[in-house]
Amino acid sequence: MHQITRVRAPGSRFFKTALVCSALFLSVVLAGCASTPKKPENSEPVWVANPRTVYDEKQYVSAVGFGLTRELAEKSAFSSLVAVFGQRVQGETTVNERFSEALRNGALTVSEDSELNKQITTSVDLDTLVGAEIKDTWFDGKKTTYAVAVMDKAKGAMLYANMIEKNEETIAQLIDIPGSDRDSLDAYARYDLASAIGFTNERFLNVLSVLNPAAAAAKRASVTGGDSLKIECLRIAQNIPISVTVSNDRDGRISSVFETVISASGFKTGGDDSRYALEARLTLSPVTLADNENKFVRYIVDARLVDRAKGTVLIPFSINGREGHANEGEAENRAVRVAQQKIGTAFGKEFGAYLVQLTAGK
Repeated sequence: MHQITRVRAPGSRFFKTALVCSALFLSVVLAGCASTPKKPENSEPVWVANPRTVYDEKQYVSAVGFGLTRELAEKSAFSSLVAVFGQRVQGETTVNERFSEALRNGALTVSEDSELNKQITTSVDLDTLVGAEIKDTWFDGKKTTYAVAVMDKAKGAMLYANMIEKNEETIAQLIDIPGSDRDSLDAYARYDLASAIGFTNERFLNVLSVLNPAAAAAKRASVTGGDSLKIECLRIAQNIPISVTVSNDRDGRISSVFETVISASGFKTGGDDSRYALEARLTLSPVTLADNENKFVRYIVDARLVDRAKGTVLIPFSINGREGHANEGEAENRAVRVAQQKIGTAFGKEFGAYLVQLTAGK
């Protein structure tokens, strides 16, 4: 015999009771959901007030920055992170430029990782920290953006320890100079770069002392200080005077500006028997321009820095131009004055660039 299943009609007492129970259950569920507090969509992250609540100070060094844009906030955060380490990790501008220039031109390699070398260059240029990163940002919905910069202590300590070791190896290679070539422009350039690396290593050691004090203490005795290297660099400069002679320089004005540029780099000038000599010629000649009553004088300065011991030209240099005035004497005076200004700027740059490139590929 087949069993017959009864279906309750919508109007039956059972159907009405089930409907009432379902409604009561749904209302309880909805009420429960409504009573659960919701977090505002743009609520302030806890790291804004105190980054250490998110980034444990046993494992990380962290700092918060802010600004009107995300870029400014991130820069502010990196600066705040540097401040946590103190002023000891900030470098002197000239040293920073020398170190980063050496990285860019290939005279110095701190890591086999080219991307890391770029990060190191940027960090030195901007006085930031290698290995630091922006972990999070938050916009308050009004006008201010916040950012948190973080450095992992263990990873950072390993990174800085490796950079210090690599820099020490480079310093040792740079100052390994035969005694016969000790007092030369090449030796000067080597020690100049070595001192920049030494000063930078002192900064790196100070960073390491915050990340891992024990590791920093172990390395401190083996780090070559920048001061001792710079002193030797200056000693070399004083032992290799550069003589300056300029023909047709009647009142010595052209000679004087060349000597000023050379002295500004730490070298003495003079000495007829000097290994290095700056030899130049000044030429002044009148120029006539059609339909112009003024007097004009063309100036030409041809110069070269030579190494007499090797018989080579180290720096060829030449400038020229034309100046005018109502009388020829004043036109000539103007020509010499402009030539002086050009030499002071242009030869200064070329002399500095020459010294820097001496260490390229060392």
